[in-house]
Amino acid sequence: MHIPGPSGQTIVVADDEAPIRLVVGDKLRSAGYRVVEARDGEEALDAVRRGGVSAVITDLQMPHMNGLELCLAMREDPRTAEIPALLLTARGHVLSDEMLAKTNIKRVMSKPFGVRELLAYVRTSLVESGGAEEQGRAAA
Repeated sequence: MHIPGPSGQTIVVADDEAPIRLVVGDKLRSAGYRVVEARDGEEALDAVRRGGVSAVITDLQMPHMNGLELCLAMREDPRTAEIPALLLTARGHVLSDEMLAKTNIKRVMSKPFGVRELLAYVRTSLVESGGAEEQGRAAA
């Protein structure tokens, strides 16, 4: 299956570890995406609510608002409910199917993760979600 290019879509990268934000952000930018970096879930939620966001990559464990809380908040807001999210976790953290069903989390990846796998997930989730970018723009 051919996966189209990013065409300037915006991805929010939320992680309290600057090196993770830097590496993930740089790889996404080199692949043609616009990137908004956030140090915690609160910053990420603010960015998503401003609109124009196509997907979110978030760490599970962050101060102020963790990744799961971020994804639950996004799912509760009709403006952001359909924006797909990728949750990054430390090994050993498992979320139940029931919990995942309450969120917009489409994939959980353990750290350390492969950047190629992460980019493939982003491309695939954007194709599958189709309207997430338009919904994000409508929220603006």
